[in-house]
Amino acid sequence: MTSSAPATVAWAIIAFSVLSVMLRLMWLHGRRRPGERLVTYGLLFGVGAAMLRERAVQNALQDAGIFQVGFTRQLGTVFIVLTFAPLVLLALSWSETWPDRAVRTSRVVWVAVYLSVALMLSAGTHARDLGQYIDRTEGWQTVLYFTLFSLWCATTGVVVTWASIRDLRAGHLRPSHRLTYGLILFVGVWATEEAVSILVSAVCAATGTGRAFVDFRFAANERNFIYLLLLGAIPASAQVMVEIARRLRMDPASRAVRRLTPLWTALVTVCAAEIPRPSQQDPAVGPERRLHRMTVEIRDCLLVLGRYSEPPPDDLPEDLAETVQIVQALRRKTSGATPGRHVRLHASAPGRDIVDERRTLRSIAAHWDEAAAHVDGAGLLDGAR
Repeated sequence: MTSSAPATVAWAIIAFSVLSVMLRLMWLHGRRRPGERLVTYGLLFGVGAAMLRERAVQNALQDAGIFQVGFTRQLGTVFIVLTFAPLVLLALSWSETWPDRAVRTSRVVWVAVYLSVALMLSAGTHARDLGQYIDRTEGWQTVLYFTLFSLWCATTGVVVTWASIRDLRAGHLRPSHRLTYGLILFVGVWATEEAVSILVSAVCAATGTGRAFVDFRFAANERNFIYLLLLGAIPASAQVMVEIARRLRMDPASRAVRRLTPLWTALVTVCAAEIPRPSQQDPAVGPERRLHRMTVEIRDCLLVLGRYSEPPPDDLPEDLAETVQIVQALRRKTSGATPGRHVRLHASAPGRDIVDERRTLRSIAAHWDEAAAHVDGAGLLDGAR
C-alpha cells in the first residue's frame, strides 16, 4: 500500500515514533524488561511499515535500484504482520503461567511470523509481475496473501480480547485499570473485525466481485495505518516520559520519597531496634524500590507504635488528628513509657493495598510538621499549668 495521509502529518508522526523508539532502545531495552522489549519491537516494526508506505520512500528505493515500488508496497504490509508478533507475545505474557512457557512460545511465534512473511512476499509475486496492487488483483495468490495477514491480525485481536476479559472478570481492579483493560478490549475487538473485513475484501478482489467493498477497504487501508501508528506510539512513549521524569527526579516515586523522608526518618530512628532493616542502603536502588522499602518500614514502625498509642483527639480534623495520634505515640516511646494495649493506627489498618497505603502515608507526611507543633504546643501548655 501507499499512504494517502498528508505527507507533513505522516512524517511528523513517523519522526515522533522514531524518537520514541530510539529512547526506548537506550533506556528500556534491558534483559530485565521483557515486556518493554516487546513494546519496542512492535513500535520499531510499525515505524518500518509506515516509512515503507510513504511514496517518497518507495520512489527513493526504486531510484537507488534497491527495490521496485511494487515490492516496497508489499514489504510495508509485511512489516505490519511483523508488528503483530510482539503484540501477541505481550498479551500472552499477562498470564500467570507465562514464565513456564515463555521461551518455547516465543520461538514458535517468531518462527511462524517469519514463515508467514516469506509466504506473503512469494504470493505477492503475481501482482508485482502484473504491476498491480495486490489488494485489487484477481487470483488465488491474493486470497493466500491476505489470509496470512488476517490470521495474524485476528490472532492479535483474539488474544488481546481474551486477556482483557479474563482480567476484567477477575475483578478487584482500580478504575484506571478497568479503563485501560476496556480500551485494550476495544482494540482487540476492532482488530478482529478488521481481520474479517480485510479477508472478505481479498476474496472479493480475487474473484472479481464486490468492487465497491474492495474500493472501500482499499481507501481505508491506505488512510488508516499512519494514525494507528500514532495511537500506538503515544502509550509506547509514556514510559519514556516516565523515565525522563525519573532521571530528573520529578517522577511520582521520587516526589513521594522526598515527601516521606522526614516521617520515615523520625519513625525509623525511634523504632530501629524493633524493625528489620538492611545493614546498608544500596545507592543504585531506584526510587520505586526505595519508596516500597520506606513504605514497608514505616508500616512496621506504626505497628510498633500501636502499643504506645491512644485514640486520636476529637477536636481536630480527621487527617490531622490521625497524624497527632502517631506523633503522641512516638513521643511516649521516646520518653520510655511502658507499652500498653495495642491500638491499630490508621495507616496500618487492614484491607488496603500498597497504593492506598502510600496515599495514606503521604497524607500523614503532609501533616507531620503541623502535628508535631500541635503536640509540642500542648505539652508546653500542660507544663505551664
